[in-house]
Amino acid sequence: MGARTVLTLQPTAWGMTRDHAAAGARGKTLARPMGAVAIRVPERVSANIAELFPTASPHLFVHEGARQALERRLMKVYPGPVSLSITDNRHAIVSHHWERGMLRARVHHMFLDAPPSIVNALVRYVTHSDRDSSLRIGHYIEENGGRLARPRHQKLVTAGEHHDLLALFNDLNARYFNNSVNALITWGKAGRRPAKSRSRHTIKLGSYSSTERLIRIHPALDKAWVPRYFVAYIVYHEMLHHVIPAKTTERQRKGGEGRRQLHPPEFRERETHFRHFERALRWEKAHIGRLLRS
Repeated sequence: MGARTVLTLQPTAWGMTRDHAAAGARGKTLARPMGAVAIRVPERVSANIAELFPTASPHLFVHEGARQALERRLMKVYPGPVSLSITDNRHAIVSHHWERGMLRARVHHMFLDAPPSIVNALVRYVTHSDRDSSLRIGHYIEENGGRLARPRHQKLVTAGEHHDLLALFNDLNARYFNNSVNALITWGKAGRRPAKSRSRHTIKLGSYSSTERLIRIHPALDKAWVPRYFVAYIVYHEMLHHVIPAKTTERQRKGGEGRRQLHPPEFRERETHFRHFERALRWEKAHIGRLLRS
């Protein structure tokens, strides 16, 4: 199985993880308006449909011609076999991986009737991990959020007890990015605290979701003993993910086992521009145990 790339609503693709080692009527309810290329079937109706289709319980009917048209667009660019699946997944909006030279892609149905410019961006993103295309797709998904099943809403919380994320973000944006980063930021939700006799093995201090354009910072950092410059470093790192996307190696595109670079050389170089870069790394190394226990 080749490496997998996912454009997702969850902040799992890009983030800083730390561990010990690395510091009505039934007929009317059949479809909600979503275009002629796909029909979503509500769960209360799909159980009856399953009697007609015993091998599967469909929740989405897709116009096959539209699917094939998009698949052919991918085949014109990718120098190998292509397999395209259309989904109603609200988390992994666009995902793809290479398997023995075959490009396997899973794409949300909203792209079947997308404008040509968006389709072109989708093709460039899936086949070449193009940065500008990734951002354009993210904006398109945001504009079409109503087409996602069970959309999720999250309240943004930037003012903590000890650190103000919005103030940090604005300062970093002006200092390092010429106010070009138009992402959002929030404190993440607090998880279960580890028992006194145990500690976490890993902790994700920050993450970035390109689809939501949202940076999440772990609430463990909102402590009086965590210096402002270290929280700023974590925020800066996630802001870099907004401007420098992950890259796909040429070997990976050709079906090899090459790994996707979440932190390509350009990213690593820009990271050192942070004024307190070395200081932040030293602080993290000295306090990672306490962070894992918090």
